[in-house]
Amino acid sequence: MKTKRAVGNIKYVRLIVLLFLLVAIGIFFAWQYKPTPVPVLIAHPNIVLIMTDDQNVDSLPVMRKLMGYPEGSWINFSNAYANHSICCPARATVLTGQYASTTGVTGNDKGEDLNDTNTLPVWLHKAGYRTGLIGKYLNGFPWDKGAEYIPPGWDYFKTGGLGGVNGFTKEAVNFINTSNEPFFLYLAYLPPHHWAKPLRTYANADVYIPPDPPNYNEADVSDKPTWVRELPLLSQSTMDTWHTERIASQRALLGVDDGIQQIVEALKAKGQLDNTMIIYMADHGFSWGSHRHILKECAYEECSKFPLLIRSPDVIGNREESRLVSNVDLAATIADYAGVIPELPQEGKSFIPLLTNTATDWNEEVLLERSGIGKFAFYGIRVPDWKYVEYDNGDKELYDLTADPYELQNLANQTEHQARQTELARRLQTLRNAERCTSQLRELPQGLISLICGALRVL
Repeated sequence: MKTKRAVGNIKYVRLIVLLFLLVAIGIFFAWQYKPTPVPVLIAHPNIVLIMTDDQNVDSLPVMRKLMGYPEGSWINFSNAYANHSICCPARATVLTGQYASTTGVTGNDKGEDLNDTNTLPVWLHKAGYRTGLIGKYLNGFPWDKGAEYIPPGWDYFKTGGLGGVNGFTKEAVNFINTSNEPFFLYLAYLPPHHWAKPLRTYANADVYIPPDPPNYNEADVSDKPTWVRELPLLSQSTMDTWHTERIASQRALLGVDDGIQQIVEALKAKGQLDNTMIIYMADHGFSWGSHRHILKECAYEECSKFPLLIRSPDVIGNREESRLVSNVDLAATIADYAGVIPELPQEGKSFIPLLTNTATDWNEEVLLERSGIGKFAFYGIRVPDWKYVEYDNGDKELYDLTADPYELQNLANQTEHQARQTELARRLQTLRNAERCTSQLRELPQGLISLICGALRVL
């Protein structure tokens, strides 16, 4: 009879042997592989990516033009999640298709660590696209690279001198009208980031304000992780300040809503609407006081869940897509739609099959993270109906999101839910192993990285 240690050793040896074989096969194919130039294709579709800053899903009803699905063919992805819910890491993920820990952009002060020579605009530019960035790029840009610095891959790049929302929209419409080849436009609005400045037209507009959710200023946080337990109850003064800001935020989104309508109209007037994918998204969500927390960068739904709506000409009618997707999937999706092969190992996957409604098997595991050490740092996994989070200091959270959508009852370490927790902990570890693999092997050929790290997902 074999002991547990012997069985464990056998499994370990099998794993080492498997990895050795994978490495050998990968090296062989990497040696055989000779990249060929990407041909410049004529019939590429256009892509317009519109991004807002710090917008949670509860705000969407105020955007009546967007939510009216202009010209039809829209899909509302109602379960879209940001890997790292703060500006710079989230935007770097969209540009690369890689998690924050892989890009190295793990905070708003880490934007310069992005390898900007190998990003989505670089791949699209090589394929014959005219690429344009209008608005916010990465926090701290241009760092110490000089005011004239333009990251690789961008044919048009303007981050300053745009004025308010209307200036951003005007610049975007002009980019569309002056593009004679297939184009990729990344329009990054500043609203509704605090402190929001609505257009004068909407300075006193009567707007929809989302009601405070049941977890707002949560009274009993004894079951929460350390960092939440240490938060004081929000004072009346704090609540008043942020309720006022919420009104300004909603009013500011009206200007963005107008901009979306103008962009749709410009594409239609140019005869390109039915040759263009339009993606509307926020970089991540925002907590307006849920669990006593204001701002972002948390594992809760308010921080990590973000609006994502896509208009694709091939879509008939409008519909909601409830299967889980991540911002790490965006680069792969855009590249797939454009017929371009990403030049980085993708930690996300194209959700074109969800757009076309042809996906029969979709992996709905989403990795959540906040880099660092201590009580704030965490890794988490979001799957249908459940969320599990492990903090660097040992705290854990487990939520049944069907029974408890506002994450009021932490079920971690409870006997009756131990099997579920163990299962999700295992799945989280698998996701983390693949992430660490991609990060640590980043200097190897892409094919080899994909082969080795992809194997970790199924071991």
